[in-house]
Amino acid sequence: MAAVSANADAPRPAAPPPKLGNAARRSASWTIAHTADDAAERPSGSQSIQRALVLLNLVGVLARDRPDGVSLAELTRVSGRPKASVRRILVALVAEGYVEQDPDTACYRLGLQAGVLGELAGNRADDLGEASTDSLIRIADASTETTFLTVRHGSYAVCTRRQEGPGPIRNYALAVGDRHPLGIGAGSLAILGALSDDDVEDVLASTATTRDHYPGFDDDTLHDLVHRSRHDGYALNDGRVIAGSWALGVAVHDAADRPVAALSVASIAERFDGARRDELAALLHAEARSIHAALTDSQKSRSARGRP
Repeated sequence: MAAVSANADAPRPAAPPPKLGNAARRSASWTIAHTADDAAERPSGSQSIQRALVLLNLVGVLARDRPDGVSLAELTRVSGRPKASVRRILVALVAEGYVEQDPDTACYRLGLQAGVLGELAGNRADDLGEASTDSLIRIADASTETTFLTVRHGSYAVCTRRQEGPGPIRNYALAVGDRHPLGIGAGSLAILGALSDDDVEDVLASTATTRDHYPGFDDDTLHDLVHRSRHDGYALNDGRVIAGSWALGVAVHDAADRPVAALSVASIAERFDGARRDELAALLHAEARSIHAALTDSQKSRSARGRP
């Protein structure tokens, strides 16, 4: 990737076209990497359900940027499951409407029922999503960079929203639906750093096996990164996950002051010199406080109406 001046007003070359297929394959490999740890926490007899849900996620991730869908061969290769087993699960998912098969290409993509579930999920009370929408837009506009909302899910963090800025740089290292152990990536690291020391140790113990798939993120390294994040007041991913992709994140706290999410901005290394880091951190902290205030007001409003 060509070097870009840290001066936002300077002329900048256009970013190279994104390799969306590579991004989708990364997302898929991360999905598979997490299943080993997750399986140990599931009740006996649930393996078939887990395999079907993992395959459903893979269809969604791999077909994310492919209107024609993803082939049986690629789903078999990425999942590591026998071809007959993958086909059998796909037949069941197609029958229930969660996956559909293109009659011309025989490829698979998410089906109508998956869309219905997404719509139903979107209709639920999502205070965090609603409170963060305007903040993501303001951050993206002010920074001109790609901006993300990452939400904590146990010992992991899930990217739930992204907002492109008006600048020429597009960062495809993280996509909606990507899931990483806490500490992997700027937003995820910001959440981990905001936890108590005991909670940090619990998270590291829980994700130890999964982090074998993330070279350079052993316990000692994550302890150092947590310490640096707390000292600096923000989490910095200095190209540790994907070379050349830098990001800065801060934690978002809910009405009970728990770190439940993070805001982050991602770009290239040249866009993250010392002075600009401080500017971005101040911008993110201001929006994190705004979201926290909105979540607090929403909680008070529900309490006044007698709702949890």
